[in-house]
Amino acid sequence: MTATYSFLTVHRPAPHAMASALAGALGVEPEAVDLADEDTEEADDRNWDAPVLCTYRSVAGDLALSWDVSVSDGVTAPSAEAAALELAKGLGTTVLRPAQEEAPSAYWAAGPDGTVTRARLYEGEGDLPVCTVDAVEAPMKQLPAARVEVLAEILRGRHIGTPVTDAFAEAADPHGCAPAAGTVNRAREALLLWERLVRRIDAGRLPGGRYPFELYVEDLRIRDGLGELAETAGPERELIARAVAELDEVFRRGTEPDSGALLGHLTRSGSAVADRGWWWHRRPATLPWDS
Repeated sequence: MTATYSFLTVHRPAPHAMASALAGALGVEPEAVDLADEDTEEADDRNWDAPVLCTYRSVAGDLALSWDVSVSDGVTAPSAEAAALELAKGLGTTVLRPAQEEAPSAYWAAGPDGTVTRARLYEGEGDLPVCTVDAVEAPMKQLPAARVEVLAEILRGRHIGTPVTDAFAEAADPHGCAPAAGTVNRAREALLLWERLVRRIDAGRLPGGRYPFELYVEDLRIRDGLGELAETAGPERELIARAVAELDEVFRRGTEPDSGALLGHLTRSGSAVADRGWWWHRRPATLPWDS
């Protein structure tokens, strides 16, 4: 098999409609598609030589069907994105497919109107899995219960080089033996998050309108924690302080002075941020969240 696809659909079309739409999405004749319901006996009586094999099963909640599709060598398989969009248009239903990120809740959703957006999906255990589409990044008519919001875990998961954090980890724990809950690993995790923010700012890669201020404030609190770690650490104290100082300089370079009024307003704490660290008194030149 040259390609496999995993889809989830809001509706449960008739099998002949599924076969026709899948054939259209993959560029084959409907006769080339062998379709079987995993929960019935027909799953044991199949044409295993068919160019396209699709096994589907029922799910509950916000979605109705889960599809597993395999395509043979003789078929020029389209991308998963293109196939999902064509399937959505052909069936008039919203189609979800897994994204590449490690987060299990990270999915792409394609609507029959051509809308494509990210989605957060939770799947409960049970004989009939319950699928809940918790949130989407753009409104989807067929998922009215899903919140519309930026999916912060996807922003967190995008690869950004973190040379300062990597150097710290190599110096503080060259053999990777430090306890998971120990100071070294706590500092490494905090440095990683702080460095991802400052690198985004330095490179002008804070996505406009898509980096929520709640996430930005969370990053500032991470920096608060780094200060506390540097003060209480043992032998690693100098290494932590050196890494923090290097990243702080990058943050200063990419931000401009602010009285703290902006963050005081956003966090609804008023002048309470006045006593916080200097990083609470700076701001990106272009705010990455919606005003």
